[in-house]
Amino acid sequence: MTPLRLGFVGLGHISTKAHLPGLLPLVSRGEVVLQAFCDSDEKAISEKAREFGVTRFYTDHREMIEREPLDALYVTIPPTFHTDAELLAAQKGIGLFVEKPQTLDIRQAVQFESAVRRAGIVSVAGFMMRYYPAAERMRELVSQRRPRHANLQFFYTGAPVRHWTNRMELCGGSFVENTIHMVDLLRYFLQDDYQAVSAFYLDRPFDPDPKAINLPHVYNVNYRFRAGVVANVTTSRVLTRTHAHRWQMVVVCDDSLIEYAHDRIVENGEVVWQAAGPANPFALQAEGFVAAVRARDPARVKSPYPGALNSLAAVLGANASAVRGGQVIDLEAFCAGT
Repeated sequence: MTPLRLGFVGLGHISTKAHLPGLLPLVSRGEVVLQAFCDSDEKAISEKAREFGVTRFYTDHREMIEREPLDALYVTIPPTFHTDAELLAAQKGIGLFVEKPQTLDIRQAVQFESAVRRAGIVSVAGFMMRYYPAAERMRELVSQRRPRHANLQFFYTGAPVRHWTNRMELCGGSFVENTIHMVDLLRYFLQDDYQAVSAFYLDRPFDPDPKAINLPHVYNVNYRFRAGVVANVTTSRVLTRTHAHRWQMVVVCDDSLIEYAHDRIVENGEVVWQAAGPANPFALQAEGFVAAVRARDPARVKSPYPGALNSLAAVLGANASAVRGGQVIDLEAFCAGT
């Protein structure tokens, strides 16, 4: 088997702690070779290249994409750093993996989505929660019921860690940077797209310290899906001095209350599915992406970039609604720039 040649743009936390470890079993089996790395930090890229046994590394992604014979490209950078890597990959027919949130600019996301779709390349947006074994069982269960309403809660705990995820202007807020996973997962379960959003945020008092968290305290968001299902999603960043926290997803159907967690599914108070053991969704996602690239089959991935545009629009649309005092945002019009 000829190994697929992968390139990485961005060697930060998510790459080195999640995506690359998830790929290492494929590397050890000879299915993948880490062809080249790229990062703007020359010292860091040199260190990471040595750590992962990569001999070719760059500080300019355009140079790397032009010079290296790549079969697939991982773009794992903060959302405000995106320029043209997605476009270059599409032009060269390279398989494309883009970490979420894909960008903070919906116009840029629409441009990337159009290029990827026209090129017909295998593409993935990094919604790894779809790859938990529980997610497939939940999707099947919901398809056998008649869902009416969903409720998602994400109450953070602990102090902030990474600088860019603490800054509204850099990450788009916790709802965009993190809750987008749950927003996307609900799309996956319902097999439907978000149609409209209305949101209210509780803002945090201004702090001039550039290291301070400047994200809203609370994000309270309401959605309507195309088929009529409605959902409430709440994210809180209030709990920064305690270890109390909650992650909850509930889907309400006719005569059925379904509670989802990555290790179990509970319906009407009874456990109907239990994980056999721990799962690494990053590794499962990597396997799926590599297999799809090898088969040149975009349909083999669970979170293709074109479809993921709706998940991104849903969270960026929430931000837009909050700025406009809770105005209902039609997401099709939002993507069209009207």
